[in-house]
Amino acid sequence: MSELTSAETVSAEAVRRSLDGCLRAPAFRRSQKLAAFLSYVVEEELAGRGEGIKAYTIATQALGRADSFDPSNDPSVRVEAGRLRRVLDEVYADEGRHLPVRILVPVGAYRPIFAVQAGEDQPDDPPAAESPAPPLPAPAKQAVRSVRLRALALFDTPGQAVLALLLAVIAFLLAIEVLLHIYHEFARA
Repeated sequence: MSELTSAETVSAEAVRRSLDGCLRAPAFRRSQKLAAFLSYVVEEELAGRGEGIKAYTIATQALGRADSFDPSNDPSVRVEAGRLRRVLDEVYADEGRHLPVRILVPVGAYRPIFAVQAGEDQPDDPPAAESPAPPLPAPAKQAVRSVRLRALALFDTPGQAVLALLLAVIAFLLAIEVLLHIYHEFARA
């Protein structure tokens, strides 16, 4: 990324191409709410109405909430904004890295900012100090990234992933204990 900018200094066409690219990503195709949220804030910013992007307008205009929505009592827009930020990071780590503009929704705000992404002359991975294995061909790198992102998409937070790992370890240890118990029973007989 080079510099963070407003909609006034980045072409609307480039931003819309990046928006379309993001919306085609599997993470956004799975969640209509996040797609609506992202589309709404980007289009409002491009239309020059960025100052009006607030939790209430997102809830009522993008997420289909009733006019009685009260953002001080309902954290749903803040929760969805957190999910949106994580999904945008996932998209730009994989298929979105070739999009012309990175769309960011800063923490503590809902108004998007746009960053022109550097050209494709950047390496995908930082060079290793010493690498005994030959580099993976591009399709293999893409497959590895795709598998990583699919694994990350199973959990909404890193805490959920850690909890799932702990449960898997406990289940494994219990299975070993049962097998040892069965082994000792047969050894006695």
